[in-house]
Amino acid sequence: MAGRPVDPPHQSVTAVPGGPPETLERFGRPFRHFTVAISAGAMAGAWARQENAPAGATVAVDREVSPLGRLGQHWHGAPESTLSLAVVLRPSLPPEEADVAWLLAGLGAIGGAEATTGRELSAWWPDAVVDADDQVVATTKAEVQLGPGEVRSAVISLRLDLERLGLGADRRDELLEAVLAAVDDASASLADGPDALATAYERRCRLLSRRLKLRLLPKGETRGVARGVDRSGRLELASATGMVERISVDMLREFQVV
Repeated sequence: MAGRPVDPPHQSVTAVPGGPPETLERFGRPFRHFTVAISAGAMAGAWARQENAPAGATVAVDREVSPLGRLGQHWHGAPESTLSLAVVLRPSLPPEEADVAWLLAGLGAIGGAEATTGRELSAWWPDAVVDADDQVVATTKAEVQLGPGEVRSAVISLRLDLERLGLGADRRDELLEAVLAAVDDASASLADGPDALATAYERRCRLLSRRLKLRLLPKGETRGVARGVDRSGRLELASATGMVERISVDMLREFQVV
């Protein structure tokens, strides 16, 4: 990128006996890289909780021992063709709008992948990014730590399939930088509240206007046409009678297009 200093070569974090892992400065942010770890999200979450990691602090992991997404779903991609990262956010949000972190993660994955590949991609609420054939090319996860009346931190985890995106392993860092830039852009838009972010996500969501059957937690199901995504990150589902039901991420077990 013109006018930007070249980042140092990719380095692995080494543990300091009796102290925290080494923190590098990459892509204009605090950065930790692990060759092997439980997951990028677990390492970023510990950094946020135990060491008060700042907004933008990023963890990348080459090989995750437990690459789990929402509801424990296992990531399908091989480690050598996967970009796994997690970013610490410090959004100024009330607890009822915490699910906006899922939208932010999705926009980050879409923006970064599109900038790197030139391909048009779409959101698949709440935790996936799909290509023109509805094939999953990335998944996301948001884990929120609440404080009294506020979101204390949110850790978003992103896993992108290099192979399905048509990228070689030699372009991993290029994709990483582009994803982080897109996450930063989405985070900046939150300064004026979540409405603009929700609108941007809604424009990219391939589910809209499709009829869905949803299985809910802890039990039950509902059906309707996906009408939109609101400022709290909830899917708006319109029934045949015109009633609108709002489904939050923690209500959803799974869904199918019918």
